[in-house]
Amino acid sequence: MNRSARELPGAAIVRPVLVAPPMVRLLAVGLLTVGLLAASGCSLLDDDDNSDRITVFVASSLTDVIGDLATEWESVGGSGLVDVVGGSNHLAAQLRDGAPADVFITADAALLDLLTPDRTPIAVLDRFAGNHLVVAVPIDNPAGIRGPADLQRTDTILVACVTGVPCGDASFERYGDLPIDSYEPSVRAVVARLALGEADLGIVYATDVAAEPRIIAAWEEPPACPCVSYAAAALTDRGLEFLDFLETNPARDVLATHGFAREVAPPGSP
Repeated sequence: MNRSARELPGAAIVRPVLVAPPMVRLLAVGLLTVGLLAASGCSLLDDDDNSDRITVFVASSLTDVIGDLATEWESVGGSGLVDVVGGSNHLAAQLRDGAPADVFITADAALLDLLTPDRTPIAVLDRFAGNHLVVAVPIDNPAGIRGPADLQRTDTILVACVTGVPCGDASFERYGDLPIDSYEPSVRAVVARLALGEADLGIVYATDVAAEPRIIAAWEEPPACPCVSYAAAALTDRGLEFLDFLETNPARDVLATHGFAREVAPPGSP
């Protein structure tokens, strides 16, 4: 398979994430500037290895789906794909600093307006997939979490994303000011804390609960906004082909299989 992956140091999760994406990832170690060094010491953007591949910067909440999208992309004749996974705001910062990418998939479309003029998107596919928040607990639910009132308990450990990243902003808008014990840099870090039994409850996306067998929804509730919608921006001519691919039925089927909504309500919808 002509594909590799890497994760930005700027979006590094302070605790190990045990849920690996479905394909083997080459994790970068060290400082990312324009290039990243893989474990072998070779640049992941080496011309001999990756010249035919497109580089996709992708929000961390899409970690579990990007591998299957890449497989489907290559099965229909697409070039190899290098995915760089991280928090949307960290990815945007790397792009502003000159990191090379063909596509930027973000959970916060407003970040596209903050890119430097030389990285202005050629085209944007807005709201091509959606997600919503849920309160999750470890599968054995040791704290006996049962309902919304438990979000205010002071004898439990509650984790959530820090504000300033999409999952944190949506959590604050949805649930208000909560007695949060630990703010995490990305939703993947929240999932890791729950999966490792380091927290009693946390606010994550519905797709995270579907993907991680060691956590469950704390209680049943219908999907409610604020919803998180994803935008894909083509930053190069090569990226345009991948945006076209995201609108195909095979790509939509992959997203639906992972629990992402196909139709996303516009911002402000109930």
